[in-house]
Amino acid sequence: MTERTGKRVVYLASAILAPIAVLCIAAAPLLFEKRAGVPVLVVGPALDAIAGWLRGLGDGSAFEYRFGATAWSFFDIAPHFFAVSFLYVASAGSVGLAGGMALGLSLRGRAAAAVSSFLGSLYAIPDFISAILLQLATIAILDATGFKIGRISHDAASEAFLLLPFLLLTVYPLAFAFKTTLRKSMDAEREPYAVFALSKGLSKRTVRLRHIGAAVVPALSAELPTLLGIMQANLFMAEYIFALPGITRFLFQVAFSGRRPGWIEEYQYSLAVSVLLGVMLLYLAAWGFFRLALYAVRRALTGER
Repeated sequence: MTERTGKRVVYLASAILAPIAVLCIAAAPLLFEKRAGVPVLVVGPALDAIAGWLRGLGDGSAFEYRFGATAWSFFDIAPHFFAVSFLYVASAGSVGLAGGMALGLSLRGRAAAAVSSFLGSLYAIPDFISAILLQLATIAILDATGFKIGRISHDAASEAFLLLPFLLLTVYPLAFAFKTTLRKSMDAEREPYAVFALSKGLSKRTVRLRHIGAAVVPALSAELPTLLGIMQANLFMAEYIFALPGITRFLFQVAFSGRRPGWIEEYQYSLAVSVLLGVMLLYLAAWGFFRLALYAVRRALTGER
Protein backbone atom coordinates (compact mmCIF):
# COMPACT_ATOMS: atom_id res chain seq x y z
CA MET A 1 0.00 0.00 0.00
CA THR A 2 1.47 3.36 -1.02
CA GLU A 3 1.60 6.35 1.30
CA ARG A 4 -1.05 8.18 -0.74
CA THR A 5 -3.38 5.17 -0.62
CA GLY A 6 -2.84 4.87 3.11
CA LYS A 7 -3.81 8.51 3.60
CA ARG A 8 -6.96 8.00 1.56
CA VAL A 9 -7.92 5.02 3.70
CA VAL A 10 -7.38 7.08 6.86
CA TYR A 11 -9.49 9.95 5.49
CA LEU A 12 -12.27 7.57 4.48
CA ALA A 13 -12.25 5.86 7.87
CA SER A 14 -12.35 9.26 9.59
CA ALA A 15 -15.28 10.37 7.43
CA ILE A 16 -17.21 7.24 8.46
CA LEU A 17 -16.26 7.14 12.14
CA ALA A 18 -16.64 10.87 12.88
CA PRO A 19 -20.46 10.96 12.48
CA ILE A 20 -20.74 7.76 14.52
CA ALA A 21 -18.66 9.38 17.25
CA VAL A 22 -20.96 12.43 17.16
CA LEU A 23 -24.04 10.24 17.67
CA CYS A 24 -22.41 8.58 20.68
CA ILE A 25 -21.05 11.79 22.24
CA ALA A 26 -24.43 13.53 21.93
CA ALA A 27 -26.05 10.56 23.70
CA ALA A 28 -23.68 10.76 26.69
CA PRO A 29 -26.04 12.94 28.84
CA LEU A 30 -28.70 10.23 28.45
CA LEU A 31 -26.54 7.45 29.88
CA PHE A 32 -27.27 8.31 33.52
CA GLU A 33 -30.42 8.83 35.53
CA LYS A 34 -31.10 9.22 39.22
CA ARG A 35 -32.74 6.39 41.11
CA ALA A 36 -33.33 7.00 44.82
CA GLY A 37 -30.96 9.95 44.55
CA VAL A 38 -28.12 7.83 43.14
CA PRO A 39 -26.83 8.17 39.54
CA VAL A 40 -27.31 4.89 37.66
CA LEU A 41 -25.92 3.92 34.26
CA VAL A 42 -28.71 3.25 31.74
CA VAL A 43 -28.12 2.45 28.08
CA GLY A 44 -31.71 2.25 26.81
CA PRO A 45 -32.50 5.99 26.50
CA ALA A 46 -29.26 6.63 24.63
CA LEU A 47 -29.89 3.81 22.17
CA ASP A 48 -33.49 4.94 21.68
CA ALA A 49 -32.30 8.49 20.95
CA ILE A 50 -29.77 7.28 18.37
CA ALA A 51 -32.34 5.03 16.70
CA GLY A 52 -34.92 7.84 16.66
CA TRP A 53 -32.45 10.22 15.04
CA LEU A 54 -31.61 7.70 12.34
CA ARG A 55 -35.32 7.15 11.63
CA GLY A 56 -35.82 10.91 11.49
CA LEU A 57 -33.41 11.23 8.58
CA GLY A 58 -36.16 9.95 6.29
CA ASP A 59 -38.76 12.62 7.08
CA GLY A 60 -36.43 15.41 8.22
CA SER A 61 -37.49 15.28 11.87
CA ALA A 62 -33.88 14.52 12.85
CA PHE A 63 -33.12 18.21 12.25
CA GLU A 64 -36.12 19.66 14.07
CA TYR A 65 -36.02 21.14 17.55
CA ARG A 66 -38.22 23.07 19.93
CA PHE A 67 -37.51 26.44 21.48
CA GLY A 68 -40.25 27.30 23.90
CA ALA A 69 -43.53 26.21 22.40
CA THR A 70 -42.40 26.59 18.78
CA ALA A 71 -40.91 23.92 16.53
CA TRP A 72 -38.03 25.01 14.29
CA SER A 73 -35.84 23.53 11.59
CA PHE A 74 -32.13 23.56 12.29
CA PHE A 75 -31.40 24.51 8.67
CA ASP A 76 -33.41 27.72 9.02
CA ILE A 77 -31.07 29.18 11.64
CA ALA A 78 -27.83 27.22 11.17
CA PRO A 79 -26.32 29.35 8.35
CA HIS A 80 -26.26 32.51 10.48
CA PHE A 81 -24.77 30.82 13.54
CA PHE A 82 -22.26 28.95 11.40
CA ALA A 83 -21.21 32.17 9.63
CA VAL A 84 -20.55 33.95 12.93
CA SER A 85 -18.37 31.12 14.24
CA PHE A 86 -16.47 30.85 10.97
CA LEU A 87 -15.91 34.62 10.88
CA TYR A 88 -14.22 34.62 14.29
CA VAL A 89 -12.15 31.49 13.65
CA ALA A 90 -11.04 32.60 10.18
CA SER A 91 -10.22 36.20 11.12
CA ALA A 92 -8.48 35.43 14.41
CA GLY A 93 -6.60 32.49 12.93
CA SER A 94 -5.46 34.48 9.90
CA VAL A 95 -4.17 37.39 11.96
CA GLY A 96 -2.52 35.05 14.46
CA LEU A 97 -0.82 32.91 11.80
CA ALA A 98 0.37 35.94 9.83
CA GLY A 99 1.63 37.79 12.91
CA GLY A 100 3.32 34.73 14.38
CA MET A 101 5.01 33.85 11.10
CA ALA A 102 6.26 37.43 10.63
CA LEU A 103 7.67 37.57 14.17
CA GLY A 104 9.22 34.11 13.89
CA LEU A 105 11.06 35.05 10.69
CA SER A 106 12.26 38.45 11.87
CA LEU A 107 13.18 38.04 15.55
CA ARG A 108 16.30 36.37 16.89
CA GLY A 109 18.25 36.28 20.14
CA ARG A 110 16.95 38.08 23.19
CA ALA A 111 14.01 39.62 21.35
CA ALA A 112 12.80 36.20 20.22
CA ALA A 113 13.25 34.76 23.73
CA ALA A 114 11.32 37.66 25.29
CA VAL A 115 8.40 37.33 22.84
CA SER A 116 8.34 33.55 23.28
CA SER A 117 8.23 33.88 27.07
CA PHE A 118 5.49 36.53 26.92
CA LEU A 119 3.29 34.54 24.54
CA GLY A 120 3.84 31.35 26.53
CA SER A 121 2.82 33.07 29.77
CA LEU A 122 -0.18 34.67 28.10
CA TYR A 123 -1.48 31.40 26.75
CA ALA A 124 -0.90 29.63 30.08
CA ILE A 125 -3.81 31.64 31.51
CA PRO A 126 -7.08 29.65 31.19
CA ASP A 127 -9.44 30.96 28.51
CA PHE A 128 -12.31 31.83 30.83
CA ILE A 129 -9.98 33.82 33.10
CA SER A 130 -8.51 35.67 30.11
CA ALA A 131 -12.03 36.49 28.88
CA ILE A 132 -13.09 37.81 32.27
CA LEU A 133 -9.88 39.85 32.61
CA LEU A 134 -10.51 41.42 29.19
CA GLN A 135 -14.04 42.36 30.24
CA LEU A 136 -12.86 43.79 33.58
CA ALA A 137 -10.07 45.74 31.87
CA THR A 138 -12.57 47.20 29.41
CA ILE A 139 -14.83 48.33 32.24
CA ALA A 140 -11.89 49.76 34.23
CA ILE A 141 -10.60 51.75 31.24
CA LEU A 142 -14.10 53.04 30.51
CA ASP A 143 -14.56 54.19 34.12
CA ALA A 144 -11.10 55.79 34.30
CA THR A 145 -10.91 57.49 30.90
CA GLY A 146 -14.39 57.38 29.41
CA PHE A 147 -12.94 55.55 26.40
CA LYS A 148 -14.68 52.36 25.34
CA ILE A 149 -12.26 49.90 23.76
CA GLY A 150 -14.94 47.34 22.98
CA ARG A 151 -18.20 45.66 23.97
CA ILE A 152 -18.07 43.16 26.80
CA SER A 153 -20.99 41.17 25.38
CA HIS A 154 -22.77 40.75 22.07
CA ASP A 155 -25.64 43.12 21.42
CA ALA A 156 -28.31 41.59 19.19
CA ALA A 157 -29.44 45.04 18.07
CA SER A 158 -26.04 46.16 16.76
CA GLU A 159 -24.76 42.89 15.22
CA ALA A 160 -21.26 44.31 15.73
CA PHE A 161 -18.05 42.30 15.41
CA LEU A 162 -16.58 42.23 18.92
CA LEU A 163 -12.92 43.04 19.52
CA LEU A 164 -12.50 41.19 22.82
CA PRO A 165 -13.36 37.64 21.67
CA PHE A 166 -11.32 38.29 18.53
CA LEU A 167 -8.29 39.11 20.69
CA LEU A 168 -8.92 36.07 22.87
CA LEU A 169 -9.04 33.74 19.86
CA THR A 170 -5.93 35.30 18.29
CA VAL A 171 -3.59 34.47 21.17
CA TYR A 172 -3.08 30.77 20.50
CA PRO A 173 -2.55 30.88 16.70
CA LEU A 174 -0.13 33.79 17.24
CA ALA A 175 1.90 31.86 19.84
CA PHE A 176 1.67 28.63 17.85
CA ALA A 177 2.77 30.18 14.55
CA PHE A 178 5.57 32.15 16.21
CA LYS A 179 7.12 29.16 17.98
CA THR A 180 6.73 26.86 14.97
CA THR A 181 8.18 29.43 12.58
CA LEU A 182 11.04 30.33 14.89
CA ARG A 183 12.03 26.69 15.40
CA LYS A 184 11.72 25.68 11.75
CA SER A 185 13.39 28.81 10.40
CA MET A 186 16.39 28.48 12.71
CA ASP A 187 16.80 24.88 11.54
CA ALA A 188 16.42 25.95 7.91
CA GLU A 189 19.07 28.66 8.25
CA ARG A 190 21.66 25.92 8.71
CA GLU A 191 20.58 24.01 5.63
CA PRO A 192 22.93 24.03 2.61
CA TYR A 193 20.47 25.85 0.34
CA ALA A 194 20.23 28.79 2.76
CA VAL A 195 24.01 28.98 3.22
CA PHE A 196 24.47 28.77 -0.55
CA ALA A 197 21.95 31.58 -1.14
CA LEU A 198 23.77 33.84 1.33
CA SER A 199 27.11 33.04 -0.27
CA LYS A 200 25.70 34.23 -3.61
CA GLY A 201 25.21 37.68 -2.13
CA LEU A 202 21.48 37.59 -1.40
CA SER A 203 20.43 39.65 1.59
CA LYS A 204 19.37 37.95 4.83
CA ARG A 205 15.87 39.39 4.42
CA THR A 206 15.51 37.90 0.93
CA VAL A 207 16.78 34.51 2.06
CA ARG A 208 14.47 34.45 5.08
CA LEU A 209 11.41 35.35 3.03
CA ARG A 210 12.05 33.65 -0.30
CA HIS A 211 13.70 30.46 0.91
CA ILE A 212 13.32 29.98 4.67
CA GLY A 213 9.80 31.44 4.87
CA ALA A 214 8.60 29.18 2.09
CA ALA A 215 10.11 26.17 3.90
CA VAL A 216 8.20 27.04 7.09
CA VAL A 217 4.78 27.08 5.41
CA PRO A 218 4.50 23.26 5.01
CA ALA A 219 5.32 22.83 8.71
CA LEU A 220 2.50 25.18 9.67
CA SER A 221 0.13 23.46 7.27
CA ALA A 222 0.92 20.05 8.78
CA GLU A 223 0.06 21.32 12.27
CA LEU A 224 -3.29 22.85 11.29
CA PRO A 225 -5.38 19.98 12.79
CA THR A 226 -3.84 20.63 16.23
CA LEU A 227 -4.24 24.38 15.87
CA LEU A 228 -7.89 24.13 14.82
CA GLY A 229 -8.73 21.63 17.54
CA ILE A 230 -7.56 24.03 20.23
CA MET A 231 -9.14 27.04 18.52
CA GLN A 232 -12.52 25.30 18.47
CA ALA A 233 -12.21 24.54 22.19
CA ASN A 234 -11.48 28.24 22.73
CA LEU A 235 -14.44 29.13 20.53
CA PHE A 236 -16.81 27.32 22.90
CA MET A 237 -15.58 29.49 25.76
CA ALA A 238 -15.54 32.75 23.78
CA GLU A 239 -19.07 32.33 22.42
CA TYR A 240 -20.46 31.40 25.81
CA ILE A 241 -18.82 34.22 27.82
CA PHE A 242 -19.30 36.97 25.23
CA ALA A 243 -22.79 35.74 24.23
CA LEU A 244 -21.81 35.46 20.58
CA PRO A 245 -24.55 34.06 18.30
CA GLY A 246 -22.31 31.23 17.09
CA ILE A 247 -22.90 27.55 16.48
CA THR A 248 -21.33 26.37 19.74
CA ARG A 249 -23.28 28.74 22.01
CA PHE A 250 -26.46 27.61 20.30
CA LEU A 251 -25.84 24.15 21.78
CA PHE A 252 -25.95 25.47 25.34
CA GLN A 253 -28.72 27.96 24.64
CA VAL A 254 -31.22 25.51 23.17
CA ALA A 255 -30.11 21.88 23.51
CA PHE A 256 -29.51 22.38 27.25
CA SER A 257 -32.34 24.83 27.76
CA GLY A 258 -33.39 23.80 31.27
CA ARG A 259 -32.35 25.93 34.25
CA ARG A 260 -33.56 23.76 37.11
CA PRO A 261 -32.32 20.56 38.79
CA GLY A 262 -34.18 18.44 36.22
CA TRP A 263 -32.75 20.31 33.23
CA ILE A 264 -31.69 17.11 31.52
CA GLU A 265 -35.38 16.35 30.93
CA GLU A 266 -35.34 19.18 28.38
CA TYR A 267 -32.23 17.91 26.60
CA GLN A 268 -32.79 17.76 22.83
CA TYR A 269 -30.66 14.98 21.45
CA SER A 270 -31.37 15.67 17.77
CA LEU A 271 -30.33 19.30 18.15
CA ALA A 272 -27.12 18.32 19.94
CA VAL A 273 -26.26 16.01 17.03
CA SER A 274 -27.00 18.77 14.49
CA VAL A 275 -24.81 21.27 16.33
CA LEU A 276 -21.91 18.83 16.72
CA LEU A 277 -22.12 17.98 13.02
CA GLY A 278 -22.07 21.73 12.38
CA VAL A 279 -18.92 22.03 14.51
CA MET A 280 -17.33 19.29 12.38
CA LEU A 281 -18.28 21.21 9.24
CA LEU A 282 -16.82 24.38 10.78
CA TYR A 283 -13.56 22.51 11.42
CA LEU A 284 -13.37 21.31 7.81
CA ALA A 285 -14.22 24.75 6.41
CA ALA A 286 -11.58 26.46 8.57
CA TRP A 287 -9.01 23.81 7.69
CA GLY A 288 -9.65 24.31 3.98
CA PHE A 289 -9.51 28.10 4.37
CA PHE A 290 -6.16 28.07 6.17
CA ARG A 291 -4.71 25.51 3.77
CA LEU A 292 -5.55 27.76 0.82
CA ALA A 293 -4.22 30.82 2.67
CA LEU A 294 -0.90 29.13 3.45
CA TYR A 295 -0.65 27.90 -0.13
CA ALA A 296 -1.13 31.47 -1.35
CA VAL A 297 1.52 32.71 1.09
CA ARG A 298 4.02 30.12 -0.15
CA ARG A 299 3.40 31.06 -3.77
CA ALA A 300 3.83 34.73 -2.92
CA LEU A 301 7.12 34.10 -1.07
CA THR A 302 8.66 31.84 -3.69
CA GLY A 303 7.36 33.70 -6.71
CA GLU A 304 6.00 30.44 -8.17
CA ARG A 305 3.22 30.69 -10.73
